[in-house]
Amino acid sequence: MDSGGTLTAFDTATAQRHFAPGPKSYSAITLTAAEGTSDAQLAQRAQKSLPSGLRAVTRADLESGAASGGDADKLTTLLLSFAGVALFVSTFLVANTFTMLSAARAREHALLRAIGATTNHVMRMVLTEAAVVGTAASAIGYGLGVAAAHLLGSLFDASGAGNATVPALSAKPLLAAFAVGIGVTVLAAYVPARGAAAVPPVAALRTVQPSTAASLRRRNTIGLITTACGALLIAAAVGEPNLLFGAAPLLLVGLIVLTPLLALGVTGLLRSPLTRLAGVRGKLAVENARRNPRRTAATATTLMVGLAMITAVTVAVTSVNRYDEREADRSMASDLRITAVDFGEVGGDTATRVARLADAEAVTPVIPTYFDLADKTPLSVTAVDPATVERAASLTVREGSLDRLGQGIAVTQEVAAAHGWRLGSHVTGSFTSPSGHTPGAKAGLPVVAIYDGPEDLTPALVSERVLPRPAGAENRPNIDSVLVKAAPSHTAALQEEIRRALDNPALLVQDRADARAAATAQTEPFLNIMYAMLSVTVLIGALGVVNTMGMAVFERVREIGLLRAIGLDRGGVGSVLRLESVTISLFGSALGVVAGTAIGAAAVLGQEVVPLVIPWDRTALFFLASAAIGVLASLWPGRQAARIPMLEAIGADTE
Repeated sequence: MDSGGTLTAFDTATAQRHFAPGPKSYSAITLTAAEGTSDAQLAQRAQKSLPSGLRAVTRADLESGAASGGDADKLTTLLLSFAGVALFVSTFLVANTFTMLSAARAREHALLRAIGATTNHVMRMVLTEAAVVGTAASAIGYGLGVAAAHLLGSLFDASGAGNATVPALSAKPLLAAFAVGIGVTVLAAYVPARGAAAVPPVAALRTVQPSTAASLRRRNTIGLITTACGALLIAAAVGEPNLLFGAAPLLLVGLIVLTPLLALGVTGLLRSPLTRLAGVRGKLAVENARRNPRRTAATATTLMVGLAMITAVTVAVTSVNRYDEREADRSMASDLRITAVDFGEVGGDTATRVARLADAEAVTPVIPTYFDLADKTPLSVTAVDPATVERAASLTVREGSLDRLGQGIAVTQEVAAAHGWRLGSHVTGSFTSPSGHTPGAKAGLPVVAIYDGPEDLTPALVSERVLPRPAGAENRPNIDSVLVKAAPSHTAALQEEIRRALDNPALLVQDRADARAAATAQTEPFLNIMYAMLSVTVLIGALGVVNTMGMAVFERVREIGLLRAIGLDRGGVGSVLRLESVTISLFGSALGVVAGTAIGAAAVLGQEVVPLVIPWDRTALFFLASAAIGVLASLWPGRQAARIPMLEAIGADTE
């Protein structure tokens, strides 16, 4: 094909054998309407000829169902959930921005009040500004979203078939985008607008309204209670996983409210180490972060939420991966295992060809089937080569011997106890034929061994020679895999020998490391998708740090000039801002990692079989990324501060 794809074709008999719901049946039938007949009319007429349980539908109905159900709905819900998280984090960025703007314009607002402006007038002025900003941001965001949709559509249409199309623009998504964008911006600016309106006319010479100790005490009390309730619910979610959906948001909200108190405590602890590490610059950076704990908290919160969710997902996925790796090790019954790709088959002569290789000590095919007992109870059995299975696989024989497996059956201890079987007991029944539709000939097999083994070789073993073999290649037993025991220290060499000898890309030759990698391969794309989506919230957090540091430079013009006058050079000014930015970023990262680890641990501990694994390497990487965010966020504000002329800065009237 021109686009580089592949096409696999089957004749009718083969396709029915592998994919049809039953023998000589079809999964679907396509009808083409004659000229003058609509799709709906054809479907209505065809329905009259169909038996009960079958339905004739039009192409439009199929496409509508595919777009609105199943995986499509789940994907839409997932994307909207992440959009909601991004909007939630954005509210802190918007609120912090308007809080800093209101503080910088305190004199302006006071003068407006002094000449007759009412509190409602000042509030409306701030909210109108927020609405204008929200409108501009919504327009830009909507345009970028449409462009991204067309880009993704072209990527999904890489085959050139022209099936991936982006729906035409309509009023509904446009109105929704602007309603959400403007609404969130105005809502986030409401509290800062109230603060701006509360500036009294007599405060015309004051630029900053200090926070009262009482309001901070009330916030701390509420934060402590909410965080404690969230932590208790997180602990309770270990036994009741459904509680986690309410516990995680409650814990994060509690930490958000409590962040100013935590900011004072953490920065207080950092004062001494940073002073020893960076001298007076470190002390200035810490004191600047402590100067306005509310602002520091709002800035750190934007990073905290994103990193909390990333850490929670990482803990959960890492723990599941560890469980999958353990299960892969348990199911790997030999040094090497040969399996077919999806819809492929392992040839009947594969085991024989591999057994001829010099480094292969023992080889056995694995053929899963069922043995219908006399009481009609199906027993899952695995047919193997009785002469080699004990050496090829990791089996522990408790009683009897596998040497006589060619004339009998071996069962696990659990199966023997459940049926009251002992060595020598006769098990009567019939094997299910390879086609799976008719029973095979009846057989009576004595129990020759009671054993323990990996899941792929339990709960019973029989010889491959006792399986029914009806005429016809399509009725031969389907080999699930081939187990291979390699000579000592020759596993890697034998793996390459098998690949060369078989020369079949449809056959996978796996060692234990390959089995572990295959077991965890499905979760890696999921984790990468989560990182890609949640990185938007981290990006918003980084913008929050840039915004805070930029406003800090604007507010500290005179302070910067005085520091320059007493000997701090431009590089020193930049290093103070850099240390302050890194301190805020690491503080937000620490809160996020701790909260996310607790949430992820509760989710994992609620699953009995999954071990808890804390990914310390990725946690360290998160902290390094936060430090990098702090450094990068301070570059532009640092350059702006260094460019301020010293005399102009000293004479600035900003305080």
